[in-house]
Amino acid sequence: MSSRSKSGCITCKIRRVKCDETKPACQKCLSSKRTCDGYLSNENAMSRRKLAETVRHLSVIGPVSRALTQSPSSSNPLSRPVSPNDTTFFDLFRRATVPGTCTIFPSSIWAENVMQLAHGEPAIWHATVALGTLHQRESLGLGGPEDAHLARRAEAHYIRAMALAAELDSSTKVVTLSILLIAAASMLSRFSDMQTHIMSSLRIVNQDSAQHPSLGALRGSLMRIDVQAMTFSDSSSPYPFQQSAAVSTVDTLLNSPFPQELSYETLSSEMFAIARGFFLLDDTLLSGVAPHGPWLTKLDALIRRLVVWENRVASWEVSHQPTHSHVTTRVCLRLFHVTMRIVIHASSFGPESRWDIFLGNFEYSLRLAATLVDRLRSGNSVSLSLEPGLIIPLWMIVHRCRHWGLRRAALDILATVNRVEGMWRSEATGKILAAMVEVEEESLPQPVIGTVYNPVLLDVSMLTIPWSAWSKPGFLVPTSIRWDDGPVVPDKKRVKEIVGMVHLSDRLVDLSLLMSAENDEDPYGLTRLVTVHL
Repeated sequence: MSSRSKSGCITCKIRRVKCDETKPACQKCLSSKRTCDGYLSNENAMSRRKLAETVRHLSVIGPVSRALTQSPSSSNPLSRPVSPNDTTFFDLFRRATVPGTCTIFPSSIWAENVMQLAHGEPAIWHATVALGTLHQRESLGLGGPEDAHLARRAEAHYIRAMALAAELDSSTKVVTLSILLIAAASMLSRFSDMQTHIMSSLRIVNQDSAQHPSLGALRGSLMRIDVQAMTFSDSSSPYPFQQSAAVSTVDTLLNSPFPQELSYETLSSEMFAIARGFFLLDDTLLSGVAPHGPWLTKLDALIRRLVVWENRVASWEVSHQPTHSHVTTRVCLRLFHVTMRIVIHASSFGPESRWDIFLGNFEYSLRLAATLVDRLRSGNSVSLSLEPGLIIPLWMIVHRCRHWGLRRAALDILATVNRVEGMWRSEATGKILAAMVEVEEESLPQPVIGTVYNPVLLDVSMLTIPWSAWSKPGFLVPTSIRWDDGPVVPDKKRVKEIVGMVHLSDRLVDLSLLMSAENDEDPYGLTRLVTVHL
């Protein structure tokens, strides 16, 4: 029988299990989905019993290893705690926010980098406490008695984290902090701040990656959060597409080699990088920045990159048996992929009815979403992630698919799933989309009645559409439904774009619904103004 190590990490010593003593985080903790609390120095060594007792009575605010040493790494008065309850919110971040974020797309930044850096960097510590506080705020419900108090407390930590950023001594630490601040700013509706953090992070990663390979591990989370920001448009701070394209160009992606070490983390990072490239490329054409010829050349190059990605996923999945958590990733990877394929093939131009041909793809997307929800169920508590997962694809289904039954099935999921993904909140998203659907259906005979659609869950062991099928010309997913299952909104009565201004403190959103034009020359028709109470 092997003896337990007396020099193991704090977490393993308290749990009375053998530690493999890997640093900075032991594999025993990581493999069991726990956060490794690090190691005590020789001069601070203590028995397991004393360690457990000391942890229960900590009077110093901070991660366990830093709190036990009683020697914070910063003498800056800004590093002091905001309130004696800070440890509660840090603990919520480490046991709920981090696992919730890593549930769909594996991410070493959240599971390892952030937690280890929080032990010694006050700026990162304060950012994690801000996010833990915001998690608590979402759990209690926006507009509740604690809402304003928790928002102020989170902002206090957010501001302290930014003030302490100057103490960080490496690009990796700065970008790690920026990713945390992006997440906090998005949940605080500080969208201008969020975009500033995104641009600075992209600039650092592009400039310093060659000298600091560790920045590569942060790229994936940055790509996911950037796509999340691109798809959430607040009229007070619209996403700066041209600035983003200048800081991290589409050519940067096209000229970079495909990742050699494949995993679901690297594959999902690459998928979101490709999605980001499509959004940036679309904007250059819509804004008139890029001539049509060069635009088509880059579009073709991005599609070829996507086909390479599909082939790599196919070969990797054949040789790797998925774990239970990887099955969830397999489902969501396909959910975002089919959404991206729809967007690519529908293109940016033409009537809204151009989306109608993808009915089978939309149905497949909804079934994937329903299957994902079934795997993410968390009872009545809020399910929270700092990165995208479920809500953006559901937004696309309701906005672009005018099938009566599919729309309402997607709206039902948004109304009941109780999920938060950064600035995307399922309940609020559902209410905004329901208001849009109501405007579109004003032209239909009342009451609007159709055939109810109940999505059948997919067998996750048999996700049968082969990756190679997607690159075949004209490929469309077969569908089990028909357009005559319900009334269809006429093309000229459809909403082309949704622009909103969020007033989170007042629990409402002012929407500008840009309608389809009555002729073929104008890009938009009338603008309908709608206020949605959240």
